[in-house]
Amino acid sequence: MQTLADFLSPGHVSWLTATTKDEALGALLGLLASSRAVKDPAALQQAIFSREVLMSTGVGYGVAIPHAHIPTVENFVLAIGVTSDGIPYNAPVDDDPVRLIVMIAGPDTERNAYLKLLSTLMKFLKSEKGKILSSSSADEVVRLARQYRVELPTR
Repeated sequence: MQTLADFLSPGHVSWLTATTKDEALGALLGLLASSRAVKDPAALQQAIFSREVLMSTGVGYGVAIPHAHIPTVENFVLAIGVTSDGIPYNAPVDDDPVRLIVMIAGPDTERNAYLKLLSTLMKFLKSEKGKILSSSSADEVVRLARQYRVELPTR
């Protein structure tokens, strides 16, 4: 059985110094670009920024979940960015500054798996947001993620 930690390496957790949404997204894209699952970082960047133009991925309560499903990502991969001061994000739900950003990249052929992963991720964020924001290490965040099972459909 997989857990959220299987999609999140310690190297993909960052305490961001970004002051704008674009800077924060760029920093997280830089983390995901190092993943073997991401075959074309430029295509992922284009997809993430295009998605933000359509509608902000701020889900409210200081959380954003930018995401993209594209053919050049082979497996799901996550990156988490934490910012102490929060950044303006234009979330459609509220206007709170975003302090926690979780970026998801995945294959465009795995819609059902994406929904399962997103469901588990939302439970994780709802339950562990405070601990994530106050954590002092990437390993601590990954340890929290390890408690959340992800039941992906078989291919």
